[in-house]
Formats: sequence, structure tokens, C-alpha cells
Amino acid sequence: MYRFLTSLYAILSLSCLTFHQAQAQTPVGQWSDYLPWRPAVAVTVKADKIYCATSQGLFSVTTGADEEISRYSKINGLHDIGISTIAAGEDEILVAYRNSNIDLLSGNNSFNIPDLMRKQVAADKSIFRIIYFNSNAYLCTGLGIVVINTSVPEIAATYVVGSTGDYTPVYSLAFLNGSLYAATSEGIRTAALNSNNLSDYRNWSFLNQGLPQDTVQEIISFNNQLICRQGNQLFRFSNNTWTPWYTDDWNINNIDVHGNQLFLSEQQSGGAARIIVLDASANAIKALQHQLIDAPLQTANTGNETWIADSLQGLIRYKTDDNSFTAVHPDAPASIITGNMLFVNNTLWATAGSISSDWKATGNSNGYYTFSQGSWTQFDRNTKPALASVSDLITLSPDPGGQGCYLGSFGGGLVYAAPDGGYTIFKQGVLLPATDNPAAYNVSGLTTDPAGNLWLAAYGASSNLLVKKPDNSWLSFRSPYVMTGNAISQLLTDDYGLVYMVSPQSNGLFVLNHNNTLDNKNDDQWRQYRLGSNQGNLPSNDVYCLAKDKNGSVWVGTARGIAIINCPGQAADEGCNAILPVIQQDNFAGYLFQDEQVTAIAVDGANRKWVGTLNGAWLVSEDGEQILEQFNTTNSPLPDNHIYTIAIDPQTGEIYFATGKGLMSWHGTATEPVSNMTRDSVLVFPNPVPHDYSGTIAIRGLVENTRVKITDISGKMVFQTRAFGGQATWNGKDYTGHRPQSGVYLVFAASETGGEHLVTKIVFIN
Repeated sequence: MYRFLTSLYAILSLSCLTFHQAQAQTPVGQWSDYLPWRPAVAVTVKADKIYCATSQGLFSVTTGADEEISRYSKINGLHDIGISTIAAGEDEILVAYRNSNIDLLSGNNSFNIPDLMRKQVAADKSIFRIIYFNSNAYLCTGLGIVVINTSVPEIAATYVVGSTGDYTPVYSLAFLNGSLYAATSEGIRTAALNSNNLSDYRNWSFLNQGLPQDTVQEIISFNNQLICRQGNQLFRFSNNTWTPWYTDDWNINNIDVHGNQLFLSEQQSGGAARIIVLDASANAIKALQHQLIDAPLQTANTGNETWIADSLQGLIRYKTDDNSFTAVHPDAPASIITGNMLFVNNTLWATAGSISSDWKATGNSNGYYTFSQGSWTQFDRNTKPALASVSDLITLSPDPGGQGCYLGSFGGGLVYAAPDGGYTIFKQGVLLPATDNPAAYNVSGLTTDPAGNLWLAAYGASSNLLVKKPDNSWLSFRSPYVMTGNAISQLLTDDYGLVYMVSPQSNGLFVLNHNNTLDNKNDDQWRQYRLGSNQGNLPSNDVYCLAKDKNGSVWVGTARGIAIINCPGQAADEGCNAILPVIQQDNFAGYLFQDEQVTAIAVDGANRKWVGTLNGAWLVSEDGEQILEQFNTTNSPLPDNHIYTIAIDPQTGEIYFATGKGLMSWHGTATEPVSNMTRDSVLVFPNPVPHDYSGTIAIRGLVENTRVKITDISGKMVFQTRAFGGQATWNGKDYTGHRPQSGVYLVFAASETGGEHLVTKIVFIN
């Protein structure tokens, strides 16, 4: 017994260490968010935290020495995506969305107030600003003022303030001496707070004496006086009239009151930006300018720190004691991932460039990101001057001969990112420019083949397919088929070296079989796949993506579903046609995604397919005949249904979805199998299993199709399953549906070619 307890203690100690180290991982079946932290749209302060709203998410920063950043999304409390503004009350944070939905965050609770969003009204329901007064939140909206009783919480009243009784936008509010003042498209409207019915527009009157007849964007109470803004001019209300109070040559984006000072967020048409600080007499007492400040929208203040929400740079902190400026943001991409994603040497690479729908360069300079060991790094012209000449990075491929990576710029050529951090850029003399723009070197697709060749799609070039051989020499190819716009994009090679080319502009799909004689083009075979049973049998001529599965079959995503080219090595032969998988769901049978535009396909460790569409993401079985999972904005934390691309971490099974509003991941149930299973290769997460854990337990590091048995210490069977790829999962319950008792449980694994072996142990703590 003593030896058993000693052994149990050793296992517990080791397992506890493993568990704490693994907490950075997401449990199987759980979500993680990596939403962009630019642009920042609003900032507010509550107690010891700064809250910053970005266009797609929300995060908080703890002030003081321990700067702790927390993220908020649909995973942990928010009910929507796309924030327009936020405000802090005494006990809560109010979050307003661009679609007029509202969240109230109080402590660990989140309350959704969807009434305004659901209100059927022929008026603009946008929420421009939130002002707290007497425990109520007053929302300035496109239809008037909406009052929220935050203690319930619910909408308590709606005030229509327009002079004709029509819905009139209210952009800002101020409270002073028992009256409410609204900045509207008609000027200033005012009413006494103790009026019997503020919902009746007839109880509101004009206060426009001295103002030009125009929209008033803001009104505030400052130093016991009213200040309003029309364009770039500030007015003060005195002696029953408005008089000019302050103006300069800068455009004013916003005004904020912090104590006895007024903070103006300003920007010049030429691009310079600043925060100007005024005293109660309109004297400029300080100007905050820095290279980080590009487009300030709002400020918050905590005494010796000013926090700036900048629409280009995110959240910026200014410290008065040392006049320092610092960008503060979560560990996440700064922008939306609109290009390609790929795991290279256990690191996720993601390009953030973009092209227009008609394949034109956009000048996107966001560069690319890497995600390794839980941290994100951005590489762009600001962090890497060598990238100043390239924009619209949209595609990537690992270096077939080393540890670096190749990236394709739509317009700027081919970029080689070396392991030592250096860059080489290939353009003229190596690549061919587009025929309609000799200055554009459009790299629209990259891939490698089993022989170590790097293949490149040169969109719009006369010879638009290039290959870089292992000896660093280059060759170019041109399809004998007519190809509108010389347009090719995504590339893929199969296990036999055949090259598959997506061709936009409704050209379908092209396949090249070079017969492993790159220098001899006389034996090349070309094949075009298009709509029609006698032309390759694609469901549509608009092809968007490709993926090769573990059987060597090539899956083709089109505007009307999926086709499978299931003749490895022979896809360039006329006898090879695509097949259209038929899916049986309940009593319905039809072609797979026949009414969906398929934008992305990725293959997991169990050879199942993750499919991205304009209506969310789907997991289908290995043969495509069964839907296993389906995620969209309604049933999951996905921020958007438009899936740009999907990447799968081969080691952990994490599925990364790049959407139109940001990046999310879901911890999947399959990993890549290992070639040789050892006790050191098998990992259980979580381990030990805490008393309050009711999620899925993952056992990974297995060979393919491993049979897994879990027993108690006496050998009694508790659970049995098979691995998906290299990972088995367990819901933590025995065959009776109960959680096992505290103790050590043994995990035995049996591959199809070997015997059964003890591979690891699981500790339960109840």
C-alpha cells in the first residue's frame, strides 16, 4: 500500500505540473479567439480597468504595475460582433453593436438587450454614443434617445426629439442644471428632465441662438457650462446664446471631458494627428503628438495616464510622468487574415494581404503574421523595412529545401523569408509581369511538390506557371488551352507531382502532368476541368479552392459545391473525370454543398474534411457522405459566416477559421498520427482531471487507427474507443455514464500492426 501511495503521489505531482503547463491549450471542443485589435473605436475606464472596443471585439487592461489584458468575445460573454461604442457605469460596461444589439457586462454576468435591434421601424437605429446619468444609460441613436434602466436591465423609454415628431438622429447628450440637451441634425434640442413626457417631441424646444443652421455633432457639460461642436468649431452657451469658443486648423474627431480639462482628438487632412488639451478658458495647455497617433477617436483618463483609441493604431497609453507613448493590445493579429494560412515547422503563418473581387491589387500593407508557442508576431513594412516594397501578401508555401518560407505578393513579386530573419525579393529578371501592367509581378499561388520544386502562379503573365527547381533555376509554362486573363491562382501538387491550378474568371481547373521531365516540355500533358460530364464534370466553372486528402484524391471547391478528382497520377488523362459526392442527410440525398460557394477545404488527421463557405464551416466525413459538425454565427462563437481559409494544427488538432471579421479556432478531435508510438509521445490533456472538469479528455500522440482501452488500476475496463488520426477522445465517464472515482487510470493502446501496450496514465481528482 505504501508503494502504491508513493507511486500515486509521484504521478499526481508530475501530472499537476503537466496540467498547469497545458492550461494554455484549449480543451477539445472549446473555442479560442484571435480577433483583430485594430481599429480601436472607443475607450472607457471603470475602476482599475481600461476597456477598449475594437471593430470586432473588446479587451480590458488592468492599470498599475501588473498590466493584465483580458479579451471578450462571443466565447466568454458577448452576444454579437461589430462594436460601435461602449460606456462604463458604476457597476457595468455597456456595449453597443453596429446592428443595434446591446450587451451589459456586470461582474461575471452578461445580459443581452436585443429590443432595439429587433424593433421594426423605418429609421436608422445606429447607436452613436452612450452617456450615463443617474444610474440610467442614455443611448444616442439614429431614431432619437433610448433610455436603458441598467438595474433591470431593459429599455425604459424612447425619446423622439425631432421638431416634426419624426425620428431624428441624436449624436450626443449633455445634462446640466436639471435639463437635457441633445445634439441633433436640427441643431440643439432641449427639455427639462422633470417633464411629464419626454417621449413627446412637443416637450422639446430649440436652443440654436447664435449657431449656424447645421448639424451639431457633439455637446458636453464642461466646467458647469455647455460646449457644442459643429464641424471643427466649438461654441459655448452663455447669456442665452452660443458664441464661438475655440477653433484651429485641425479636424476635430471627438471631444472628451476629463476633470477640469477638455481633450480634443484631432487630425489634419495631410495625415498628422494629435490630442490637444484645453483648460476652462479654451487655452491649449498641452498637445500629445507621437508617431503612434494616426487617427484618434476617443480618450479616457486615469490621472497620470491618458488612453487613446486610435482607428489605425489601436489602443495607445500616454504616461504624463515620463511623456511616453506605448501601444497596448492583446496577443492577437492586428488585422483580419484575408490571405492564406499554413503550418510550417509547427508555426502558423498567415498572410494579411487582399485582392478585390475582380483580382485587382488593393495596396494592403498588413504583411503577414506568425503564431508560435502561444504568441503572435506581425511582419510588415513598419517592423521589417525590407517589406516596404511589397503589399498584398496573399499566398505562402514552405521552403522545400530549408526552414524558411516563401510568400506571394499580388503586385510585388515573390518574397523569401529566411530562417535568420532576412528577406530576398524576386521580381524582374526572374518572374514574368502581368501583360496588362509590366510593373506588376502578381504571385497568386504557391506550392511545392515531392521532388522539392517550388511552383508559382504568376497571375496575368503570358507564361503564368513557373517552377523553381532545387538547383535554383527557373522554368516557365503556359497552358495550351485558352485562359481568360491568363488567370491562375491557388496551386496544388499531388503525390505524383501533377500540378493543379485554380483559374479564376470562370476558367475552371487546369492540370499539368510534366512526366517528371521539367526540361522536356514535349511530353507535357494538360487537362482542363469544367462544368459538364464530358468536360471534367465540375459542378461549376468558378473554382475557389483545392485540397489533397490522405488517399491522394484532390477535392475541388466551386461556386456550387464540391467535386473529387479520384485518379491520383492520372488527372491529366482524358479518361479521368471528377465525381460529385452525394450526401445522405435524414431523408434527403443530394450533391455535397450543391447550393454553397465553397471557399476553403482542409483535411484533418483522420482524413475528414473541413469545408468553409459563405454560410459558415462544416466538417464532413472522409468520403464526404456525412456531415459531422456545422458552425455558423448562430450556433457558435464564429464572428462571421464568410470563411476565407482554414488551417489545422497537425500536432494539437486545433482548427483555425479565418473569417471576414477575424480569426477563431476550435479544438478538434483529430490530430496527425505519429509514425512510432512511445510512452513519451502520448499526451493526455487535461491530466490530472480536476473535480470540476466535465469536458472532453484528449489522448494524442497515437499511431493511426489505434484502439484505446482505459482501465482502473486493477484492470477493470472503464472505456474503449478508437483514435481519430493520432488522437482519441473520452468524455470522462464510464460505461454506466458516471464519472470515475479519484485515482489512477491506465491507458492501453493497440495499433493494427502491434500488440497492446500501456502508454500513459490518467489521474482523476474528485
